[in-house]
Amino acid sequence: MRFKLLIGLSTATAAMGLSLSTVYAGTVQYTVRSGDSLYNIAQKYHTSVSSIKSLNHLTSNLIHPGQHLVVSGSSSTSSGSAKSVSYHVVAKSPPKSSTYTVKSGDTLWSISQRFGVSVSSLEKNNGLSSKSVLHVGQHLSVSGAAHTSLSSRAGMPDASLASGAQGYAVAQFAEKFNGVPYQWGGTSPSGFDCSGFVQYVYSRFGTNLPRTSYDQFGSGTSVSQSDLQPGDIVFFDTYGGGASHDGIYVGGGQFINAASRKVEIDSMSSGYWASHYIGARRI
Repeated sequence: MRFKLLIGLSTATAAMGLSLSTVYAGTVQYTVRSGDSLYNIAQKYHTSVSSIKSLNHLTSNLIHPGQHLVVSGSSSTSSGSAKSVSYHVVAKSPPKSSTYTVKSGDTLWSISQRFGVSVSSLEKNNGLSSKSVLHVGQHLSVSGAAHTSLSSRAGMPDASLASGAQGYAVAQFAEKFNGVPYQWGGTSPSGFDCSGFVQYVYSRFGTNLPRTSYDQFGSGTSVSQSDLQPGDIVFFDTYGGGASHDGIYVGGGQFINAASRKVEIDSMSSGYWASHYIGARRI
């Protein structure tokens, strides 16, 4: 039996913070990137352009980078029926100021939490990158748009997604922590190390991975680099002696990882990471 995840959230009801929506396992939310089209997104998620347009109330094929789309996928369930999960819609008010002056101890992550915006938005609005360093007294433009967030009653994403859809959901969930500070031994959003980050993300989908990157390298099944899919765990030998570092592949030749200063998205083709890559596992 085929099934879809239908998210019935309108802009008006989300802004009121009063609605409660029921969604079904099988799809994820996709953030449009430069060069995307409805056709290639539909091909990527094995769905149709008309289905994406219908789910997102689009009247044309025009989309733009940064736009969020609900993408319907199809799969089969062993139980023969879709499993429902309830989500609360939480509305946040826009900040009063559109400019923030950096103070001692600030990070893009802490500022993003204070103003209710994403780290990637702060970077884009201020010409920054994941490698940028903030300076005390620096003025940052912060988004003043209200936004909504989805949080499950259980406090975690749905773990019943079909394997293909779950990989995309894992990658999407991992990207929410872009900018979180690095912390040796860290296993929570207050600070992650590399394997702690991977373990935390997968735990939210009902998968209990070992604590270290060395042990995580023995989980799941081996995947060749040419067959990488979002959600696969990629491993690197950074200190010698095996899988001393890992991250989560997000597609487009990029992976997200807790690096030396913070959680960031890096290119697997960059000189350093390409030369230290040792393999990948699919959970």
